[in-house]
Amino acid sequence: NLISDIGRGTFSAVTRIGTVDLARNLIKKVDFQMFQQVKYAEILNLAENNITIIETQAFTDLYQAVVNISHNALSTIETGAFVNCNNMTLLDFSHNQLSMISPRAFDENSYAYELQVSHNEFRNFSQIPIQNMTGIQILNVSYNQIESIPKLAFPKLYELHTVDMSHNNLSEIFNAVFQNLFSIRFLNLSYNSLELIKPATFGTIPTVLELNLSHNRLREISRGSLAKLVSCRLIDISYNVLEKLFQIPISLGELNVAHNNISSIKPNTWPTMNALLRLNLSDNQLTDSLQSDSFSSLLTLQALDLSANGLTKPPWEALSTLTSLQYLYLQDNNITELSRSAFGNLPTTFKIDLSRNQLTSVAQRAFNGLQQLLDLSLSGNKLENIPNEAFKGLVALRKLDLSHNFLEKIDNKTNGLLDDCLSLEEVNLSYNKIGFLTKKMFPSNPWIPYRLREIDLSYNEIPVVTHDLTLGAKKVKKLNLSGNYINDVRNNVLGNLTSLEVLDLSHNNLKDLVSRTSEIKFTLPENITELILSNNSLESLPTPNIMSSKYLKLLDVRQNQLTSFEPELVRKIKHEGLAVLFQ
Repeated sequence: NLISDIGRGTFSAVTRIGTVDLARNLIKKVDFQMFQQVKYAEILNLAENNITIIETQAFTDLYQAVVNISHNALSTIETGAFVNCNNMTLLDFSHNQLSMISPRAFDENSYAYELQVSHNEFRNFSQIPIQNMTGIQILNVSYNQIESIPKLAFPKLYELHTVDMSHNNLSEIFNAVFQNLFSIRFLNLSYNSLELIKPATFGTIPTVLELNLSHNRLREISRGSLAKLVSCRLIDISYNVLEKLFQIPISLGELNVAHNNISSIKPNTWPTMNALLRLNLSDNQLTDSLQSDSFSSLLTLQALDLSANGLTKPPWEALSTLTSLQYLYLQDNNITELSRSAFGNLPTTFKIDLSRNQLTSVAQRAFNGLQQLLDLSLSGNKLENIPNEAFKGLVALRKLDLSHNFLEKIDNKTNGLLDDCLSLEEVNLSYNKIGFLTKKMFPSNPWIPYRLREIDLSYNEIPVVTHDLTLGAKKVKKLNLSGNYINDVRNNVLGNLTSLEVLDLSHNNLKDLVSRTSEIKFTLPENITELILSNNSLESLPTPNIMSSKYLKLLDVRQNQLTSFEPELVRKIKHEGLAVLFQ
C-alpha cells in the first residue's frame, strides 16, 4: 500500500493480534511505542519500506516473535529500542545501511534466537551487540565490510551453533576467539581476505562440524592449526593460494582443497584414518608427482577428484592403495594414452571420468582390474579409433560416454567394440564422425542378454538409417539421431525397434518418413511415446500410422514444410491427449 505513518495506539484495540504485515509500504520510521500493545504478536513484518530509524521503546513486551525489518534504509537504532523482547524467534535487519548498533539498543531481557544483519555496512564486529544475547543460536553477518574478529568478540554463548561471516574483508582473526562458543557447529568464513591460519587461530573447538574457508587468500595453514577440531566432518579451503597441504582432523569426512597451488603430496601428509571419504584436489599443480604412498593412509577414501592437475598419465601407483575407491575424476588433464591395465587394480571403483583430456590412443584391455566399473566417460578427447577389446573385462559397465571425439566407426566386419560390455545400458556417441550404421556397431547375440536401452548418435554424419541398426537396438527405448544428414529411413526399420519409446530425428534432411526405396509397408514402433521430427523438410506425415500408435503422447513437427494439418490428428489430440508441436 502507500502507508507512510503508523501512530501511537494504532493497535490498542487489537491487543491479541497474531500477525502485523506492513511490508512494501512507505513507512519511514518505527516510532516511539509503535508496537507497545501487540505483545501477543507472532510476526511483525516491516520489510521493504523506507525505514531509516527505530526509536526508543518501539518494540516492547514481545515473546517468541519474528521481527522483519529487512530491505529498508535503516541506519539508526536508538537506545532502548527493544525492551523486554524475550526469545525473539528471528530478528532480521538484513539489507539495510547499519554501520553500528548501540549495545544499549536491547535491554538485558531482549535477545533473538536468530540475528540477521547481512548486507549492511558494518566494519567493526564489536558494533554488533551480542553481549547480552545469551540465547542466540544463529548469527549471520555476511556481506558487510568487517576486517577483523577482535579479542573477546564473543561472550560465553552456550547455544550459538551457526556463524556466517562470509563475504566480508576479514584479514585477521584473534587467537582462540571462537572458544567461547560452546555449541558452535557451522562456521563460514568464506569470501574474505585471510592469508594465514595461525596455530592458535581456532585452538581447540570440540563441537565444530563444518568449516568453510574457501575463496580467501590463504597461502599458509600452520601445521596442527586445524587438527584440534576433533569433531569436524567437512573442511572447505578451495579457491586459495596454498602451496602445501596441512594436518587434518582425524575425524574429517570430506576435504575440499580445489583451486590452490599444491604441487606435491609429501609422505606422512595424512594420518592413518578411516573417516575421510571424499577428497577434492582438482585444479592444483600436481602433474605426475603422485607416488605410491601419496594416499596410502586414507584407508576408506571413496571419492577422489584429481581433475585439472596437468596429469599426463593415470597415477596408478598412487591409486593402488585405495582399495575402497568408488569415484575417480580425472577430467581436464593432459592424458594422451591409456596403456594396458592403465589403472591397476581398483576392485570397488564405480565411476571414472576422463573427459576433456588429450587422449589419442586406448590399448586393448586398458581397463583391466575395474570389474565393478559402472560409468565411464571418455568424452571430449581426440580419439579417432578404439580397438576391439579395449573394454574387455568391463562386464558391469552400464554407462559409456564417447561423445565429442573423432570416431568414424566402433566395429570391424566380425566384432564390435561394445561386445564385451555385457551390462551396458546407455552409450553416447554424439558429436563424432560416424557415417554409417553397421551390423556390429551395437552388440547382439541370441545367447547373451544384452541390456542396451539408450543410444545417442546425434550430430554425426549419418545419411541413411538401414536395417543394420535393428540387430543391436531391438531392446533400445531411447534413440537420438538428431543433427545428422539423414534423408532416408528404410521402411520397417522403425517398426522392428519394438521396444523404442523415444525417437529423435530432428535437424536432419528428411522429406518423408516413408522410404521411396522400398515397397515394404511403413510402420512406427509399437511402443513409441515421443516422436521428434522438428527441423526437417517434411511435406507430409504418415497420419494412419500416427493414428494407430496407441501410446504416442508427443509429436514434434515444428520447422518443416507441412502445409496442412490432418483432421484425424485433431481428434487424437482431443480424445487421446496427444501433444502436437506444429509451426
